[in-house]
Amino acid sequence: ANVEPIVATLRAGARSIGSVQPGELLPAVVAIEKAKALKDGWFDIISAPNKRWRLVYTAGSKSVTALQKGQGAKPGAFFPLTAAQKFDASEMTFENGVFFGPAAHLTFKGPCTFKGKQLSFDVNRMFIGLGPWRWSLPLKDERPISEYSDAEVRKLPFFLYAYADEDVLVARGRSGGLAMWVAADPEWQAKAGVLQVYK
Repeated sequence: ANVEPIVATLRAGARSIGSVQPGELLPAVVAIEKAKALKDGWFDIISAPNKRWRLVYTAGSKSVTALQKGQGAKPGAFFPLTAAQKFDASEMTFENGVFFGPAAHLTFKGPCTFKGKQLSFDVNRMFIGLGPWRWSLPLKDERPISEYSDAEVRKLPFFLYAYADEDVLVARGRSGGLAMWVAADPEWQAKAGVLQVYK
């Protein structure tokens, strides 16, 4: 199937927030998932050096299910906070957080692993930032997921990736909702306070 028209909608919606309405993005994220367009090597794309991903759109599981059933669905929404995540392939870690410009931030970090289209992760450390200061608070023992039991791994939060390219990510969370991220450019990262934190 030709997914380029779908991808074009996703890219337009991600690059210029509000240029594509949530009511158009919901069918696009559902369609790209259905198209099974995720390519091998997707983790290399999302964890590329200096790649930071800005969360721009989310749709809850009820909206996704309603659309799939042809029922009236709430269109989802642009994410109201400044949120960004990064992946480190060398350490196999994941960090995700909200940013309030250079003034403050709150991020969570932990190990991650992937298999097929699923990326599982855990959170074992929280960081609180105020201005130039950053405090690290351990939440649990730090160990790679390779040391987790099968039962522990099954309980972890995860993303099921539907699409990934240099500009846009689409994934389904454990709760069943779909979300879209855009590759954050350096100017946005600097203004948001991301550049100073995700080094």
